[in-house]
Order: sequence, then C-alpha cells, then structure tokens
Amino acid sequence: MLGKAVEWKLIGLAPRIKLLRETGREQTIDPETEAKLFAVAKQPMNDFLVIIQDTGMRPEEVFRIRIENIEWTRKVIFNPHGKTRASRRDVPISERMFDLLMFRCAGKRDGWLFPSPRAADSHLTTVAKQFREARRKAGLPESLVLYCARHTFATTAYEATGNLAMIMKVMGHTDVRTSMCYQHPAVDSIRDAIDQRNPRHNSRHSELRVQ
Repeated sequence: MLGKAVEWKLIGLAPRIKLLRETGREQTIDPETEAKLFAVAKQPMNDFLVIIQDTGMRPEEVFRIRIENIEWTRKVIFNPHGKTRASRRDVPISERMFDLLMFRCAGKRDGWLFPSPRAADSHLTTVAKQFREARRKAGLPESLVLYCARHTFATTAYEATGNLAMIMKVMGHTDVRTSMCYQHPAVDSIRDAIDQRNPRHNSRHSELRVQ
C-alpha cells in the first residue's frame, strides 16, 4: 500500500517498517491424528483433508477443482488458478484420492468437484466449521489447523524423495525459502545415518549387551 502511495505521488517516500518475524507452524498430521479426525468428521471435510494431504494444494485451490481438469490416465489434477505462473501446475493423484475422485465424479465429465448451490460461486468456499467440530470431538489441540495438512504433504514428500525442487513445483512455490518453511523432517533418518557410519561402535555395544 505504501509503495502504491509513492507511485501515485500521495507521499514522497515510503517509511521503512520492520515486520515481526513470522513463526511457522510446526505441526503435521500423523496417521493417529488423521484416524481420529476421520472417525468423527463429516463429508466433504474428510475428502477435503485427504486431497490437501496427498497433493499439497492450498485449501482455496481444492475448492476450485473442476472435474474437466482431472487427467485420469496421468493421475494428475491441473490447477489453473493462482497469482503466479508457479501456482498453475499439475498435482499428483494418490491411490486413495483416485478412489474418492471416482466416487465424486461418477457420471460427470465437468463441473465443480465440490459444488454448492447456495454459494455465490457455485462451489464450497470453506470447511472451517466442520474441521473445528471434528477437532473438538477428536479431542485434538486447537493448534491443529487445516493448513497443517499442507505441511504434512511437504514433510512426507521431502522425507521420501529429498527432491526439494520437485516439491516446490508441486506446491506452487517460487522461492526455496517458502518451501523450507513447510519442512518438518523427523530426526530418525539422521540417527540411522549416524549409526550406519559407525558399524564398529554398534557391534561393540551388541557384544557388551550379550556379555
């Protein structure tokens, strides 16, 4: 806004404002948490949660999925929306996603995946109330928010592939620093790597335990 004010010659110089450092969300949805949510959540929140976790799409992108943008053979969904070129991208369709998409798209070749005749845009625009209700019933902390599902995708994909460039592409990021904010890797792989580097140390401890 200040930059525009300078451009429109409303002010001579934009003041420098030091912003507070953003604190990223450190929480992801583990299998136990997911099971608790699925046990009490209603549709379409369940399907919505699966799609975000398995594609890394933003919630607003999931709401605007159109059936004609699903490529069944390639098992990808094309997202044509977004402010940047990176936002317009293909995202993967997992096996469990494929099943729910087949059910939702049965007999349809086009239209919204999550239609809503009551909405101005003819599609759902929020499942926030459903998510909060499911979280309450499952006894989960308020720190768990829907966007944690996107962090879950990034963390799982990075741990499995180590390919940050591909994760950036799938998530629609243009800055590697943005993608790194979504990485919450477990330390197990680091522990395993250190143990593999020290096989003699491991053998010695095994011998001591036997004695």
